Amino acid sequence: MRKQLIGWLGVALLAVGGTAQAGLIWANNASSGAPYIQAYNSATGALVHEFLSPHSGNGRGVVQVGNILYYTLVGNGNIYRMSAVDGSNLGSPITTTVRSMSTIGWDGSAFWTSDYTGNANAYRIDPATGTTIKTVSLVNAGRHYDGLEYFNGKLIANRGDARTGGIYDVYDINGNLLTADFLKTGESSTGIAFDGTDFYVSNLYKHTVSVFDGTTGGLLRVLSLDPAARQKSIEDLSFDYAAREDTGGGNPPSIPEPGTLALLGLGAFLLAWTRRRMHQH
Repeated sequence: MRKQLIGWLGVALLAVGGTAQAGLIWANNASSGAPYIQAYNSATGALVHEFLSPHSGNGRGVVQVGNILYYTLVGNGNIYRMSAVDGSNLGSPITTTVRSMSTIGWDGSAFWTSDYTGNANAYRIDPATGTTIKTVSLVNAGRHYDGLEYFNGKLIANRGDARTGGIYDVYDINGNLLTADFLKTGESSTGIAFDGTDFYVSNLYKHTVSVFDGTTGGLLRVLSLDPAARQKSIEDLSFDYAAREDTGGGNPPSIPEPGTLALLGLGAFLLAWTRRRMHQH
């Protein structure tokens, strides 16, 4: 019986929280109501998940770190949390000191977000307190720019709100311009994601993603996204930062999912019951 109980406990702990699928690119849709947070197969463009946010507002940023999705709404200083497994709300948001955020990224220990109040700033945000750790000005980023990503110790940002031409420049984390015109989509492009090798850029009005070589900036392909997806105006994109070497896989402070709490409780009960039985014999 003791071995059987230990086996049950092992199964329960392995099942904690489920697992998010690999090979997915997450997207936050612009919406006047509540945004859909969607996951697409990054090779085929097929829609895999479609979760409706419980919070109303115009969707902007999204970050995946393991089984947790972090997302933003325009005109709102909160970073909300959602399960990447089943879309469930994960409790209170992280309240920041930024009045309005657009696309966001993660550097392994803090968020980076683009200003959506009309300034060309980028902010590094403490995930525990929501305070602004660092503010940098991006010289080529226009008013209400809405594409920003952290990668390999640098930042890449576009030049304006879905500006035609889709130009993205590379900066260091102090805001110094390193490479101008690194990516050019020729589209009205917004969010950008890095998979550890290449860049993926969302083309707002075409429901496509342009894929660029992460070293040369050359266009590799254009990925058409599943037409079955609702609200096709995608603002931001994200791969799983926990799977990327340049971010170290660090996770922001978070609360356990409801299923996780239940399984951990079951595990604790089984361990206590086993110990009690051992002392009785």
